[in-house]
Amino acid sequence: MKLKRPSPAMVVAIAALVMSMTGGAIAAVNFANNAGAVDGKSAVKVTKAGKAGAAGKLVATYPSGEKRGQLPLRIVAGAASQNSVDNLSESVALGRNGARTIAVVDNQTTASETLVDVGLGNLQVSCADQQDNAGTENATTRISITNGSGAPFNLSRSLGNGAPTITTLENGTVHTFSVGQRNTFTVQLQGTGNQTVLAEGTAQQAGQGTADSSCIVWATAVLVD
Repeated sequence: MKLKRPSPAMVVAIAALVMSMTGGAIAAVNFANNAGAVDGKSAVKVTKAGKAGAAGKLVATYPSGEKRGQLPLRIVAGAASQNSVDNLSESVALGRNGARTIAVVDNQTTASETLVDVGLGNLQVSCADQQDNAGTENATTRISITNGSGAPFNLSRSLGNGAPTITTLENGTVHTFSVGQRNTFTVQLQGTGNQTVLAEGTAQQAGQGTADSSCIVWATAVLVD
């Protein structure tokens, strides 16, 4: 039996069939290889997601831990690094506060207690009895600033609306002032390297003229480097 030569139309049909089947196979392989990709781009792990390793790729979020579901800061454009955040936190103003209620001892002055650590030293408070008669107390608050900075610093302090007292406090020395009855006080310190402290507080006395008098004081300090 003699086979007939296929017609040109048949040749074209067979070629089209083969090409369509081959294209489908290639597409299937490509689909399998990119099953987890988005727009043909696969994700890289956060541990390998340096700028060079992440270029042109997706970046996976942290799979576990306290950062679970988050992207690393080093990958986000315009985001600060962790070191930058830490450095910023150290350079901004730092606030501290403290409060004390101290019962006065008849005809005595209590030991000083630290109210606020102001960085350059301590803001301390004690309570003194101004009434000499035994059994009758008249408390007054005494505020002390101790220079523990290692160098002299400038000090300004004032009571209420009164004129300020301005001086230089040598390292290791103490400046003390009294707040009678009830009043506000302000202390400003200026040390080396532009270190500055601004502390504002209030003091009042309770139980004046009795056998149970006390000093009540609270303050807030802002430290700026």
